[in-house]
Amino acid sequence: MNAQKFFWQPTLRVPALADSSIHVWVWDLDLPVSEADWKILGPQEATRARRFVYPQDRDRYVRAHAAMRMLLASYSDVAPADILFSENRYGKPQIPATHQSPLHFNLSHSAGTAVLAVSQHYDLGVDVEVVRPIHWEVAEKHFSPHELRTLQTLPQEQWLDGFYRCWTSKEALLKGEGLGLNLPLDSFDVEVEPKNSPGLLGVRPPTNIASCWRLVELKPAHNTVGTLAVRDEIQTFLNETIECFSLSGQTHFE
Repeated sequence: MNAQKFFWQPTLRVPALADSSIHVWVWDLDLPVSEADWKILGPQEATRARRFVYPQDRDRYVRAHAAMRMLLASYSDVAPADILFSENRYGKPQIPATHQSPLHFNLSHSAGTAVLAVSQHYDLGVDVEVVRPIHWEVAEKHFSPHELRTLQTLPQEQWLDGFYRCWTSKEALLKGEGLGLNLPLDSFDVEVEPKNSPGLLGVRPPTNIASCWRLVELKPAHNTVGTLAVRDEIQTFLNETIECFSLSGQTHFE
């Protein structure tokens, strides 16, 4: 699958989500948090928010989860505050099937940027990371021998791109499978070469990651990179399935 650059469209309304579409949203977590944001959080979210030591981390968490609730509510018949989340055994958030319009979704945020992927058809995982210097030891601890060999061949100026291509691909896959970090990161191989499209290259025991996942590169904000993982069991997914939107303070939620 060829790499594709997505245009993040600013929009004043949340568009309808077609059965075969994937919507990916980006928004700024450093805008002011309102009392209304706090009011739509669930009890567990509010409790977790209050546990943050640093106010900036607390406010970013509140804005991430409040906006996620408003977006998910716009795709369903449930008010933002009334959305009930369940978790699988590894903690992946899900919306119970009792809702009239079950949605597949996944949220990721890094520093001041949040990304939410939503689909009615495809199971999803997404990971975004702010690009910052990384020591080789981090890759050596988490990446597979194949991935490390590829990283070693990259020119110095491409090393960080290769690292984050690998890291976000692995995280997106684990989040899509609902495994969190409960599977060794070196038990499967992903594409590291920045010039190539992201992809799952191989798996080894004890991994149970399905081979049907498709990976897509995301660049939602300055100095921020990410990967979207799409479970495509019947091979219907195309990059054109994805629409990317930028959430602003003026976006109207219905």
